[in-house]
Amino acid sequence: MTKLSIATALVLGTCLFAQAADDLASAFKEGKLDGRLRAQYFNTDWDNNGATGKNGPDANGLAVGGSLVYKTAPLYGFSAGAGLYTTQNPGGWTDANDGVTATTSKDLFLRDVTRPSGAPVSAIYGNGYAVLAQAYLQYDIAKTKAKAGRMLMSNPWISPNDTKMIPIAVEGYEVVSTDLLNTTLQLDYANKIKERGMTYFGSMADTGDTPDKIAAYYSTHYGTTQGKHGDAPGVAILGIKNKSIDNLELQGWGMHWNDIVDQAALEANYALEAGDAILSFGGRYIIQKDKGAGNIILPKTNNFDGDNSVDTSLFALRTALNYRAAKLTLATSHTASSGDLIAPWRGFPTDGYTRSMTQTDWNANTRAYKAQLDYDFSALVSGVSTIFSYSYYDRDPSKKPYQSMTDRAFQNGDTRQWNLDVLYKLSGNWKGTEFKARFMDQSNETTTLTATTLKDTSNREMRLEANYYF
Repeated sequence: MTKLSIATALVLGTCLFAQAADDLASAFKEGKLDGRLRAQYFNTDWDNNGATGKNGPDANGLAVGGSLVYKTAPLYGFSAGAGLYTTQNPGGWTDANDGVTATTSKDLFLRDVTRPSGAPVSAIYGNGYAVLAQAYLQYDIAKTKAKAGRMLMSNPWISPNDTKMIPIAVEGYEVVSTDLLNTTLQLDYANKIKERGMTYFGSMADTGDTPDKIAAYYSTHYGTTQGKHGDAPGVAILGIKNKSIDNLELQGWGMHWNDIVDQAALEANYALEAGDAILSFGGRYIIQKDKGAGNIILPKTNNFDGDNSVDTSLFALRTALNYRAAKLTLATSHTASSGDLIAPWRGFPTDGYTRSMTQTDWNANTRAYKAQLDYDFSALVSGVSTIFSYSYYDRDPSKKPYQSMTDRAFQNGDTRQWNLDVLYKLSGNWKGTEFKARFMDQSNETTTLTATTLKDTSNREMRLEANYYF
């Protein structure tokens, strides 16, 4: 018997339902189409052009593409949506040699990896592709929405992470309810995931951020040989947000990855106003419980942890002052020395606190600090805003990460990073057009932790982006 994917079954189910509908034509006629044209150029300027262990030039890449996302109007509470995305290399502007030392710019293009028996992992820099990343059926009743199929999913563990040409998508289910006063309930289940640069939906261990030992344990597209335990299990996530108390938002979330790990996250955000100023405070606590990952990773043996359990925790704190056009944020975070937090699906544990561009700061015994200034220049130049930040990541050189984390050679050295983001949103006849520029200067310390030759991975990065929404 041929097995159908969730997305395929739902598309077929939608067609069968549509044939029985009373007013199918109006459901499509009153539907909504969102379009986007997108172009991105990335450049990485290495201090040492042998930064990734390969002698070569600085990396760059130019990609042009976009998306069409369509959703029907509800019909007896049912609606359907689909999203087609593409990224291309116009005129062959980007050459394969431009990616010899590439890291972040790889996600601009196709980087599907192969998994025929015995085949090597491969990536083709500069190749474009298209993918149907969304294809779902939705049912609305009262203030509850239930969705199933291919979709973009957002929660503390899974994020579309839409900073490259094509976002991350999953196959699964989602229920969001606001029926309770001042409360939002969210239940997510993800069984398959499609990373940026990928055309396929693989199992939940089939990501570049999955701990190496877990990826080898299961069958993924990343290994030259396949694990003996089949596809990794799906992930269940449950969350609640409440705003019953004035100026205070409370959140509680739980994540269960069967036979691997459980995590829980608590967060509180409080704000008070004083004239033109708003002072806010935020705190996040995440705890991780081993449900089998330790037996696979063996952190004491392989990563210099105290035992072979992945039990660990993280806390993050921030305070922010908004005054008219400016916002100053100060944040800190610390991960317990007992182990890394496992975060394979781009739902960064320190996002909104200490994480900055390219950084993963939740491996064992890492302390991080960040200062950020947001400023809206619209009073001087309409549509212009900026973000300027400095971050310091104090890592424990005696700890080896479970996966490819920290600096660009993943050697666990301390990092100091400066960032400047500039956003310009046009108006009038050019409404829907925006330009972004992101500049990063990063200093990475080397360590003697790994057996590989020491590499100076300090670098500067520039990301330029143009968008037109229609």
